[in-house]
Amino acid sequence: MSKFDNAFNYSKSGFEEIFSKTRDVAVSINKKGTQALDLSRKRFEFLDTKAKLSKAYEKYGRLQFSINVNEPVNSQELEDVTALIMSYRDKLEALKEEIEDSSEIKDTSEIKREAQELKKEVKAASIEAREVFKKQMEEVRKNAKEVFKNVQPQSKDNDQPEITEVEPQVQKQTEE
Repeated sequence: MSKFDNAFNYSKSGFEEIFSKTRDVAVSINKKGTQALDLSRKRFEFLDTKAKLSKAYEKYGRLQFSINVNEPVNSQELEDVTALIMSYRDKLEALKEEIEDSSEIKDTSEIKREAQELKKEVKAASIEAREVFKKQMEEVRKNAKEVFKNVQPQSKDNDQPEITEVEPQVQKQTEE
């Protein structure tokens, strides 16, 4: 194994760990986001059904008023409205129970907390990666100097190119 290979044999366990945590948090956030979306849909359906129930009651009230003032009313229409009211009431009760059962995800602070933790871990991993990269580049630079010394004969004019350290632009980007 050459010295160049040694420079890039950094243990990947630190990076694998941060990627694993990132994946776990993303899965958790996705799951909770899906649950929150389902809860929102149920709440919307609850409000929509409540509005439909209100209109059905209004229609039922008009039919009852017509009966009270001795106007002709289609009895089938009255039965249909009564059945519609009963179905909306049953649907509202079922939706209310589903919403109460899903109340465990009302608090989004846990999702925000996990996202903040992930952000901190990614930032720490980025700093660690930058440091590892700098160390690896320094090792490569040293090894390259040694290889050039061994491969090229020394001349009296000392016309060997000077190998200088290259600062990665990654450092500038992560500091922002």
